[in-house]
Amino acid sequence: MAPSQGGFTLVETLIALVLSSFVIILVSHVFLVQNRFYSTQIARTGVQDNVRVATELMAREIRTTMEDGVVVAGPRTLRVRSPIVIGVVCNRLGAPLADLMTEGGQAAIDTLEVAGVAVRNDSTWEYANDTWSNLNGNDLSSAANCADSGADTTGASGQFHRLRRLNLVFSPSPSEGDVLMLFRETTFKIQQSELDPSTLGLFRGRYGSTLVEFATGMDSTAQFQYRTGGSSYSDTIGAGSVGTIDAVRIVADARKAPPTGGVDDITFGWSVNVPLRNVR
Repeated sequence: MAPSQGGFTLVETLIALVLSSFVIILVSHVFLVQNRFYSTQIARTGVQDNVRVATELMAREIRTTMEDGVVVAGPRTLRVRSPIVIGVVCNRLGAPLADLMTEGGQAAIDTLEVAGVAVRNDSTWEYANDTWSNLNGNDLSSAANCADSGADTTGASGQFHRLRRLNLVFSPSPSEGDVLMLFRETTFKIQQSELDPSTLGLFRGRYGSTLVEFATGMDSTAQFQYRTGGSSYSDTIGAGSVGTIDAVRIVADARKAPPTGGVDDITFGWSVNVPLRNVR
């Protein structure tokens, strides 16, 4: 008999090809699923980090809002006033000028952020918008003037400086012993994103400046809400009740299109309650 010869029959070859193709398809499917899952997780993490960082930046500034410092309280627009520096008038030079002492002096003032000056009257603040270039008295004799009025300026001459034009913004003009505050006025706005027009963005702008987008990817549900005592929040506050706001809720729900191959948008519900610690 002829010796048997090794090899595969055509049927065996076809079966092997079918099995190997099945294995390749299975492995490819697992790889694609894992890759899609990984891409989704990366995108979800990015969305979460984006809104968390953005709301923390906002909360840090909103939290220092002064009494009667909420100027505009709408569902998509929030404007607040917060202190830059607080000082005491130690010498008054007529109605328009006042020398005062503030911690750190003029060097500690972010002059670009100055939106005006406020004076403490009885139990509240009286605000007046003005620019630093108008308010700055730019006089080096403030420490000497305050010393003549009885202030202790030893080793602290750099903490005294002068403000002007006070008679134009206050009536009567502040007197010695009055407490003054230089404040910033910041507008936060939720509107159509300039970076991704399919979503909303968070914008910030200081007094007199253009709004700048610092976060994007907000869902259509994003808004500001306000508490006026109790525990409930509302996105609509009457003009007469703005002064009673004691907390702000930032609803920063986020939405992002799915990665390639995904079906559902990536969403993240996020809100932060910010008590206004200086309003009472």
